[in-house]
Amino acid sequence: MIDVAKKKNSIYVMMIILFLTKVLGLFKLRVISHLFGATHELDIFWAAFTIPDTLFMIIVAGSLNAAIIPLLADVFKKNGEKELNKFFINMMIIVSSVVLVIALLLFIFTPQITRFLMNSEFSQGILNISGRLQAEDFDLFVKLSRILMISPVLLGISTIVTGYLQVRRQFFVTSLAPLIYNIAMTIGPVILVGVFKMDVTGIAISAVLGSFLHFIIQVPSLGKYFGERIKMSLGDLVKALQDTKIWRGLRLAIPKMLSTLGEQVNVVINTLISFSLEAGALSSYKYALSLYLFPVNIIGSAIAQAVLPELSENSDEPKNFKKILNDSLQQALFLVLPIVAILLVLRLPTVRLIFGVGKFDWQATLLTAWCLALLSIAIVGQTLTQIVLRGFYALKSTWLPLIAVGIGIMVNIAFAFLLTNFFSHYYDWRPILEQIGVQISTANGNGLWSVVQSFFRDVFVWCTTRGTSGMAVGGLSLSLSISSFVELALLLYILNKKIKVVSFKQTIKPMLIKLLNTALTAFGMYLVFRLFDFKLDTTRTISIIILTIATSSYGLLSYWLGSKVFEIKEIEFFEEKVVMYWNKLFRKV
Repeated sequence: MIDVAKKKNSIYVMMIILFLTKVLGLFKLRVISHLFGATHELDIFWAAFTIPDTLFMIIVAGSLNAAIIPLLADVFKKNGEKELNKFFINMMIIVSSVVLVIALLLFIFTPQITRFLMNSEFSQGILNISGRLQAEDFDLFVKLSRILMISPVLLGISTIVTGYLQVRRQFFVTSLAPLIYNIAMTIGPVILVGVFKMDVTGIAISAVLGSFLHFIIQVPSLGKYFGERIKMSLGDLVKALQDTKIWRGLRLAIPKMLSTLGEQVNVVINTLISFSLEAGALSSYKYALSLYLFPVNIIGSAIAQAVLPELSENSDEPKNFKKILNDSLQQALFLVLPIVAILLVLRLPTVRLIFGVGKFDWQATLLTAWCLALLSIAIVGQTLTQIVLRGFYALKSTWLPLIAVGIGIMVNIAFAFLLTNFFSHYYDWRPILEQIGVQISTANGNGLWSVVQSFFRDVFVWCTTRGTSGMAVGGLSLSLSISSFVELALLLYILNKKIKVVSFKQTIKPMLIKLLNTALTAFGMYLVFRLFDFKLDTTRTISIIILTIATSSYGLLSYWLGSKVFEIKEIEFFEEKVVMYWNKLFRKV
């Protein structure tokens, strides 16, 4: 009984730390926005960050988290502590060696890679980056990339340590590590940039420091299980390479690595396209991405991780599998939809409150809010995709999802080009839409048809040429939203072919009801927002806070009442949990 209580407390502590980590991540960006705003200099940092981040995502996130780390638990269960420690050391040797070699090669050839990405015929012609990376910026780009290259090496080693400690049930320190990383990323720029007046190099140094602390904070806990220093020599590397369990883990990780590679190609292309736009476009896009990922990482990841064991246990029971998966999808949708509505209606106040300080000016606010509005739609697709993917993992099907992921990536890249071009003509098509509205109001059919024809001819031209509007970066946000739903639809289709999980009664109908409830909620929120926006002086922070609280409070109340009216069953589960935690809180008090 005591052990169960301890386990529950550990889970609650980890959830709190996870939430604090994500909140601190947003605060980190607030510090960066205060120091740099959305500028060309910060664009260079984000672009330079792409190279080491790609290495980290493919090697660390793509392979270690997918397959190798779960093997630690399997070795511990079957072979005991001694074999676990041996396997852990072998993995440390191999991974650190591989990551170090790749990082070293990337470090050496950073100028050549930068030249290809920014100044080659590919970038100049296809990606239209001409003129964005001047000669004086080239050295800064290379310097930042080389500094940041240290991070994936440290984080790769640290991730293996995290896996080992989680197997040994040391969850507190492993959940604390990313929090410490974000603390370093928050305090570092304040000191290095704010006090010592460094440029964006201060952010890069802070990232390396955070990666080091991510690792070092876990070392004392690791020392409990090793009586002597962990040795890593060339001879040890040869012995480690003979460990068949590691190669088995690598084979299992291949699908995830390929998926991650595709996603990173996506990231690189999006980064290059946004870098080709006006100064600050890439930074605004990154700010909006952080807000979009907040609910995805909190709600999507939490539900996906929680449901995987249940799905795995019922993989041979189609009826139970279907119910568990659909219940999880409906629960996730119920939780994220009001967030989507709030971000759509309150995009400007949200961005202004979180990032609107220091050098983050009104133009940066408008551009980030524009990106956030178009990105918020993707919250639904990305959240549900995480859960559906767990359905494939539970069925031990890791190759089939690659089809959907691959198509989703291609759709995103294609629409990224087309839509950034289209939105770069933003101020060209608005008058035509107004003209169409006038024609409709005057009921001039012949005139209307000619205007519509002309509009669609222009659309084709706009999608294939680059205009001058600063709204172009919105195309990247909308392309991500479109591709997220394409990927979700394909995953559901493929999974439904393998094991029938989609039905009108359990899947489609409840989703449509939730969408209707959300649409009504968003409409009401918009009216309240406009009312308060008209009455309040929104140049003052206190007015923006009142506006945000009043509108979001109305939205949540409306969503709750609508859920009761439409008899959405998830509201009962939610109410039960609220009452339970409320009673627990006051019982302790």
